[in-house]
Amino acid sequence: MRLKWKLGLLAGAAVLLVGGGSVVSSMQDANWMRVRLTEAVEARTGRHLAIDHLHVWILPFPWVEARGVRFSGVEEGGPDMLTAGEIRARLALMPLFHHRIVLNDVSIIEPHISVRRLMDGRADWHFTPRPETAQETTPGKPSSGSMHWNLGVTGVHITKADVQWQDMLRHRSGWLPLDVVRARNLEGSKPEFEVKASKGKGQFLLTAQTGQFLPDAAQTLPVQARMTFTVDGHPAGLAHLDGTIADPDGKRAYTLNFGSSVGQLQTLETFFPHAALPDGQNISIDAIIGGQGDQPQVQGLHVRTGPVDASRLVPGAAISRMTLDATRPEDRLAVLVDGKLGAQALGLRGTVGTLAQITALALNPEQTDMPADLMIMDGASSLRVAGTLGGGRSTLDGHGVLDHLALGDGRPTVENLKVDGHVEAANTLALVHEHDVQQVIRGVTAAVDVQAPQVVWRGLTWTQVSAHVTVQSGKLTADPIKAEGSGVQQSGRFAYDASGAVPQVDMAAHPVVLPVEFVQEWTGAPALLQGAMTVVGAVSVQGTDASTQRRTITGHIGASVVDGSIGGPALRTLLGPNVPLKGKMPVRCFGTHMQVGDGVARVDMLGLESDFLSLHGHGTVGLENQALDLHLSPRVALGGASAASDVRVTGTFAAPVPQMEPTYGGRYGINIGGDDGGGDNCPALLSSAREGGTGPAPSAPKAGKEGKVMNMLRGLGLFK
Repeated sequence: MRLKWKLGLLAGAAVLLVGGGSVVSSMQDANWMRVRLTEAVEARTGRHLAIDHLHVWILPFPWVEARGVRFSGVEEGGPDMLTAGEIRARLALMPLFHHRIVLNDVSIIEPHISVRRLMDGRADWHFTPRPETAQETTPGKPSSGSMHWNLGVTGVHITKADVQWQDMLRHRSGWLPLDVVRARNLEGSKPEFEVKASKGKGQFLLTAQTGQFLPDAAQTLPVQARMTFTVDGHPAGLAHLDGTIADPDGKRAYTLNFGSSVGQLQTLETFFPHAALPDGQNISIDAIIGGQGDQPQVQGLHVRTGPVDASRLVPGAAISRMTLDATRPEDRLAVLVDGKLGAQALGLRGTVGTLAQITALALNPEQTDMPADLMIMDGASSLRVAGTLGGGRSTLDGHGVLDHLALGDGRPTVENLKVDGHVEAANTLALVHEHDVQQVIRGVTAAVDVQAPQVVWRGLTWTQVSAHVTVQSGKLTADPIKAEGSGVQQSGRFAYDASGAVPQVDMAAHPVVLPVEFVQEWTGAPALLQGAMTVVGAVSVQGTDASTQRRTITGHIGASVVDGSIGGPALRTLLGPNVPLKGKMPVRCFGTHMQVGDGVARVDMLGLESDFLSLHGHGTVGLENQALDLHLSPRVALGGASAASDVRVTGTFAAPVPQMEPTYGGRYGINIGGDDGGGDNCPALLSSAREGGTGPAPSAPKAGKEGKVMNMLRGLGLFK
């Protein structure tokens, strides 16, 4: 026995010597190693690995250096998933005798990683091993003539990685630099991972531990991951993921718990600068994740927020708190939102789809929808919106009354707003991505009736307000718009046609009474008058920018004001800098009528009547450059007599140039004395401005203004 043992030991040493020599000899041939390494990678992943240069060293310990490394992506001929200038690793010798290449402590220096998901769902993180791999590794199976080599990796250390991702299916992309990525014990029972990244003032640290997944995954894979997020060294947020994945190589059954919280939502833009996140505080999410296969499902969800600025979704909207809750997959998600729309406090209560429906909608939005039943609350009153929401088609019906709607910031206040309507969207997901006015009108079909017993805005009150609004084939129409106010039955029409390449707006008033300050702001005119303006006429305008709209506007407009006021600066704009009026001058009536087109407003009538000043004229106003060419005839009344002269105003609204205008004979003159015109000029003036329609009547003229009249005459330079 002792002799046999010695002979066996001697034979083993000889085999080891001969075998080791052959190994050393083989390892000195770098191409031998490169061929087997690329074949092993391609067999396990189904992807192509290219190495420009490969060097193998035996001393002081076996190690490998690869330069010019490229690992292909999922798209044939597309960008590589990984490119690296240099990769180094220790090489384990003994596994070579078993046709395994085992790399320890793999070091990848400054790699570029590109991760993509294509429109057809193929993704760079999905690997497809070659079918013959399983046959070649089956024990007892005869060799086909070429020896199969396996690949093993025990640890990876990546420094200064550049990671880019592009999800064509979800239309998302991003870029993130990773400082350090460490993976240890990859072929052991408890692999460990650590990721450090910094971008600008933000840093995050991710640590994770799981179960055995190389070379073969365990039947149950535990998952433990923690991430902390800091900005300027101060804690900003955290997240965790805990649980197990059963049968990871098969059906993959998930039992995971996820939780995260962030103090200021916009701090995440440190890493995602183009995310356009709203200003939100104290956001927390807790979820239970289950399901199987490639589509894990949310089986429990709880979301809490503090204040959130929601004005990017709805102008003027702000959330004070929001909760979303569903305990089981079959439960509908309960929605509770409190906040403001402008100055109006509103609440939102109701439910949307179940968690299973929401998960399906998130994974396949174009083919999935879910029910929605929500109530917009104003105290005891509410407006109910119910129907279905989907990434493809959405259908909603609205019905209800809000007792009081005050949006603030110079916006109207509405009492007992009643809404009845139906809205459909053929491609909701497209509207979420592109929700400007034109896209919404093109993508929505709607019919809505709105009523309100009273609307108050900038000192004016309208009663019995109603409108019928339709959206069809890319055209929004509000017709008729009706109201009563200022003693006038009002009606109007508004149409926005976005069906063509250039949108067109058509407006008509028969008449409509508006705050004159709003009209002056909207048209860009100087603040001349104060009061309520009665507007009649019809205009059409094209384009989306103000310059195009001013060039393309056509139509006719009449505007009038009774019992308003005009300030001293406005009179000095029209009549010259020496007008001594301080404060405001009451105006019994003001009226104008004009034709607009070709970038010019042709004023065929302009008039103003006060207790001692009468003004009439005509001219043009350039809509592009605000160039003035007005011919005015101011007349100052003095008892039964008057003083009058002709004035021409040129320049612009910003820099008017008033000067006396010569008569037909070419002379400059002032007509003093004689009749002041007698009678009341307001009825004829207002009739012309209202295109023969009716409207509020002015107050009767007052007497006893001679002192102010003389001051006016002296200011105009008519008397010393």
